[in-house]
Amino acid sequence: MHKTNIGLISIYKIPLAISLTLAIAVTAMTTAAAPLVITMILTGAFFGTFLLDLEYVIYALIFEPDRDFSKTLLAFFKHGDFVNAARYIDFHRHEIKDKSLNSAIFQILLAFLAIYIVSSTTLLILKVFVLSVLANSMYKLAESYYENKLDDWFWAMKDPPSKEGLFIYSSLLIGIFVYCLYII
Repeated sequence: MHKTNIGLISIYKIPLAISLTLAIAVTAMTTAAAPLVITMILTGAFFGTFLLDLEYVIYALIFEPDRDFSKTLLAFFKHGDFVNAARYIDFHRHEIKDKSLNSAIFQILLAFLAIYIVSSTTLLILKVFVLSVLANSMYKLAESYYENKLDDWFWAMKDPPSKEGLFIYSSLLIGIFVYCLYII
């Protein structure tokens, strides 16, 4: 395997593992046997892995296109160097404050959206996509907790929640996720 691909896999190994686990669980729970249905499940889970990192592209294109971070990131994309763009995002992800997709506000909206989409009669690929984004969002929350960066996640609040508040919040998210898996 080429060295640049290994770097990309090391950045996304846990989010991809989360999405793959979700895809396997959904495949088993829906007893999907048709190759097209399994492909839809895998595709939805795969694309859900990367949605939260679009935050940085949106930031570079819309919010702060004149910052050095934005110029460098857009140069990577302009030259088709997506591997180094992903590495650059991973290395500089804490430089961006007040994130929209990587935040508690988006996560709460996403949880309600997940309930709505999973309980509707929409395509399975969309259901799995939303659940993959929600699962990876919960991972990013845990990552923020362990990196002691909860202020970045709960930027809309004056202070991040206490440990008890974070436990309740996380438990509610996990409960919503499990409920969505149950009704899928």
